[in-house]
Amino acid sequence: MMLRRYHDRPEPEADSGGDSGPDAERPARSASKAEWFAYAVAQGADEAEADAATKQQLIEQYGG
Repeated sequence: MMLRRYHDRPEPEADSGGDSGPDAERPARSASKAEWFAYAVAQGADEAEADAATKQQLIEQYGG
């Protein structure tokens, strides 16, 4: 039986003056996958691909 994983994702903010876009602050390696997901999407990642990636894969690709 295959189980679907659900991840807490931050709600989009009405004001985009926060941590979004290429200047968003990179999360710590110990941050949750949801934080890495949000950072990757802010960096231009496709949401479906970022969701399918593991936290480690997101760190390797967007962690610099």
